Amino acid sequence: MGPGGGLCNFSVGALAAPERNLREPTSMRRAQLLIAILFLILGLAAPLVVRSDYLFQVLFRVFLFAALGLAWNLVGGYAGQLSLGHAAYFGAGAYGLAVFSKAGIHPWLALLLGVLLAVLFAALIGGVSFRLRGPYFTLATIAFAEVLRVAAKNLAAVTGGDVGLQVPGLFVKSSGRSLYLAAVLLTAVALCITAWVSRSKFGYYLMAIREDEDTALSVGVNATRCKLRALLISAALTALGGGLYGSLFLFIVPDQVLSIDISSEMAIVAMLGGAGTFLGPLIGSVILESAAELLKNIFHEAHLLIYGLLIVLVVLFLPEGIAGTLAHRLRRKSAIAAPPFKAPGPVSS
Repeated sequence: MGPGGGLCNFSVGALAAPERNLREPTSMRRAQLLIAILFLILGLAAPLVVRSDYLFQVLFRVFLFAALGLAWNLVGGYAGQLSLGHAAYFGAGAYGLAVFSKAGIHPWLALLLGVLLAVLFAALIGGVSFRLRGPYFTLATIAFAEVLRVAAKNLAAVTGGDVGLQVPGLFVKSSGRSLYLAAVLLTAVALCITAWVSRSKFGYYLMAIREDEDTALSVGVNATRCKLRALLISAALTALGGGLYGSLFLFIVPDQVLSIDISSEMAIVAMLGGAGTFLGPLIGSVILESAAELLKNIFHEAHLLIYGLLIVLVVLFLPEGIAGTLAHRLRRKSAIAAPPFKAPGPVSS
C-alpha cells in the first residue's frame, strides 16, 4: 500500500464508470483507426484550401493540443496517473530550443536537446513522484512544474526572466504553414505510439495499474518502471510540442510555457474526449480549441469560466469522456443485440 492509505485511490480512473472493458472489439478499433486517418488526411489537405493565417493558427492549436493530449493520455489515461505538471516538459522543449540556439547550436539540434532535457526532468520528477499516489502524486507534479517556472523567472541571465527570450524559427519559408504541418506530423506520431501502447503488453500493464495498482504489483507488474516509461515517452512528445509552440510565436516567457494553464489544458483535452481512449484527445482538442477561440472573441477572459463549467459537466454526465461514453454504449447495445447463449441439450445414445 502506497502513502496515503484509502485517500490514495484517487486517479483519472476514478472518474470513469466502474465497468471498464480493457479489450475493445476489433470492429471498434478499426473504426477508430479509420477516423484517425481521415482526421490526418483532412489536416494535410487544409493548406490547399485555407488561406487565412488566423485560421492556420487555430488549426495549429487544434493539432498541437491533440498531440499534447495524446501524450498526456499515456500517463493520465492509460496509467491513470493524474499529472498536472506536464508544463515542465512543454517549457523544457520551448526553452531548450531558445537557450541552445542562443548558444550557437542549430535550431533543430537545439530542439532535440530540449527534448532530452525534458526526458531528464521526467526521470527526476517520475523517480520521486511515482512513490506517491492519488492527490499526493498530482500535487507533487504541480510543485515540480512550479519550481521550474519560478526558476525560469529568476534565472534571467539564461532564460530572460519575465522579459522573455527570443525563439528561432524552425523553418525559413512559410513558417506558419510549415509549423502547422509539423503539428499534424506530431499528432500522427502520437497516434502511432498510442496505437502501439493500447495493443501491447506494456499498455495492458499500464491499464492494470490504473484499475488496481496493488493487484498489479501482486501479480508481478513493476508499476514504477511502467509508469516511468510512459512518462518518458509522454515528456518527449510534449517537449516537441513546446518547441513547435515557441517557434510559432518566436518569443516566450515563463508564465506562457511553464504555467499550470498549459498542464490543465492537456488534461482537459484528454478527459473531455475520453481519457484512456484512442480517439479521445482528438475529439477533445477539436471541441475545446474551437470553442475556446470562439469564446475568447465573444467573452474575452470569461472563456476560462466555461472551461471550468465544461469539466464539471463532463465529470457529472460523461465520466468516461465523449469517446469513452460512446464506446461503452456501443458495447452495451451489441451485448443486448447478441443472441442469448443456450446450453446444448442431452446427447441421445
